[in-house]
Amino acid sequence: MDAKQAIAKIYEMLGLEFSKENTEPVKEEFATTELEDGTRITNDKEGEFELGDKIYVVAEDGTLSPAPAGEHVLRDGFVVVVDEEGTLIEIRVPQSEDVADVVEDNEETEEEMTEEKTELNFEEELGKIKSSIEEMLKLMASQNEEFKAEMSEVKKEVETFKSAPQMKGITEKQPITQSFADMRLEMLKKHIK
Repeated sequence: MDAKQAIAKIYEMLGLEFSKENTEPVKEEFATTELEDGTRITNDKEGEFELGDKIYVVAEDGTLSPAPAGEHVLRDGFVVVVDEEGTLIEIRVPQSEDVADVVEDNEETEEEMTEEKTELNFEEELGKIKSSIEEMLKLMASQNEEFKAEMSEVKKEVETFKSAPQMKGITEKQPITQSFADMRLEMLKKHIK
């Protein structure tokens, strides 16, 4: 197991994910819904409708225009209130007895979720995390030993290089034994042949 696999295992144990580059183009999905009369509206951004969103009317050809001010009833009974600039300022829930049932159901599911969380065996999870960390530390220790061995080899090579005989430097002056005119003449003779 290498370091990346050990870290990935720890992330998996903790319920986290590595961020992966997505090479495929991401298709943005905007929140859209329909009014009672069938007119489609959108907030032109990812996610659900939220207060403060700009609301747009979607034409048949896909063009967007700001929603008119006022109250607009959606097909599901919700009412959205839009101001003069097309900003969503209020969302009203439809009045119904079913709403009370939905609220009670949500309360029950929250209680169930709390019970599920308490049922987790923290000692078991902690043991898994500890073993993953131990594996990672062992891997790092072995890689540290490899690194030390490589560094000692590099030190030996540097010492060998330092003790090798030195060559004359470029900056030393060397006497010119040939005149420039003679050198040009020899070069021309080589090219003429």
